[in-house]
Amino acid sequence: MAIPTDSNVEMTWQVFGGASGDLLIVALKQRCHNDHVEMGKDTVAEQFRLHLHRGIGYLAVDLNIKDIKDFIKITAADLSAP
Repeated sequence: MAIPTDSNVEMTWQVFGGASGDLLIVALKQRCHNDHVEMGKDTVAEQFRLHLHRGIGYLAVDLNIKDIKDFIKITAADLSAP
């Protein structure tokens, strides 16, 4: 599946992942392993783009998110869940 990458936003993995970057890549590779997806560099990068695109899609269609305060409420609720 081709994900459009015509954004004017570009960032390195270190900027995106920050202090959690190593943990995020391990989690992504574990997901690939669980889904029996090849672990090559290009495939893992594609899986990341698919995951990111899917997450943005979920946020884009959530009619409860009207501003940054609503987004923060959702994030805070997810963090407090057991």
